[in-house]
Amino acid sequence: MSIDENYAYEITEKLAFPRLIGSKGEKKAIEIVINEFKKAGYETIHREKFKTSFYNWTFARYIFIPLGCILTLLALSFFVNHFITLALVIFVFIIFFRVLSVSMSNEIKLMKNENKNHDTENIFVDLKSKNSKAKIVFLAHWDSKSQTFPGNIRILVFIVSIFGFLIMLVLYFILSVIRIFIFFDIPLMNNVLLYTCIGIGIIGALNWFNKTGNKSPGASDNAASVGTVIELARYFKKNPIDNIDFIFLSTSSEELNLGGAKDFIKRHESEFDKKSTYFINFDLIGSRGFIRLVTSYGIPLKKSSKKLNDLFIKSSKELNIDCRSINLYTGAWSDYMPIVKEGFEACWLGSQGVLKYIHTSKDKMNLVSKEGLKKGLILSVDVVEKLNKELN
Repeated sequence: MSIDENYAYEITEKLAFPRLIGSKGEKKAIEIVINEFKKAGYETIHREKFKTSFYNWTFARYIFIPLGCILTLLALSFFVNHFITLALVIFVFIIFFRVLSVSMSNEIKLMKNENKNHDTENIFVDLKSKNSKAKIVFLAHWDSKSQTFPGNIRILVFIVSIFGFLIMLVLYFILSVIRIFIFFDIPLMNNVLLYTCIGIGIIGALNWFNKTGNKSPGASDNAASVGTVIELARYFKKNPIDNIDFIFLSTSSEELNLGGAKDFIKRHESEFDKKSTYFINFDLIGSRGFIRLVTSYGIPLKKSSKKLNDLFIKSSKELNIDCRSINLYTGAWSDYMPIVKEGFEACWLGSQGVLKYIHTSKDKMNLVSKEGLKKGLILSVDVVEKLNKELN
């Protein structure tokens, strides 16, 4: 039986409605995912509940305001005494990387007020092979959200804020050290640096206006990816693979804190062999644009699975599918990140051309194409077949 992009498209249509955690749409989405897994031929549906919250996005809205104030204070201190500036730089570096480590933690942060936390769940099915020499986990999140800024603007704000902040810290550190040995005072330079710091602070403060809501239908983010995972579940149920076990996972709370992936890997990490378990994450798949393969992320860059990335690039060339790798520094996150952090082989596939529409009311079915879904599906099947042959 061949892969059916039409089935993936139909599932996408059914899920293309606002489904923020805590909303009525969340409950409806859970029912649809469960029913579609049953239609794909799976009697046993695993449902794993966990708690989540809006803590991360509340934190992201407010943290850039004090960071901007600190950066401006740093610039003003340079007018007074370079030793004060140097001490502030060292202190701020410690605080900054502490904040960064908290934001990248695999812990799900909950609100102190229990009424502001939410119960949600991951949904998955599994498929055993004859030989069970390896395991592949296909995953995609079913939740959605809207925000004041579309995805591309949010990423730009984060990049300017974070990299601008780091560049100014390094610059003031260098200038302060030089001043210890060679004193200089250039008012024009000092003023330019001050205004630059104020500008970076203002751009960072824009995050305060980026409120989370429930107005996005989330067709490309991430209903199309859920449709892709369920179609792969149906396909491999009808076309068994000898050497590879499968898990087809639809996660929750990705849009809030990557909560579904964090909870899943925490529960099941001991069950998986890191040398023979592969996670393939779909997020933003299915548009008419070329496929994006995220090969590293974060500050500093953390590499994803070289083996999976190489296989996808090789398959894309053989199938004549346009697939391009990208480094993602900050401003966007996906479920494969907590998995990579735990040391597993994982990769992230998306599509080009939808970023400016995600988290907005414009993320509708017109952004999803059957052709785009088919590219992601046949590419994934080909990678699975390559891995299966390696295990013979």
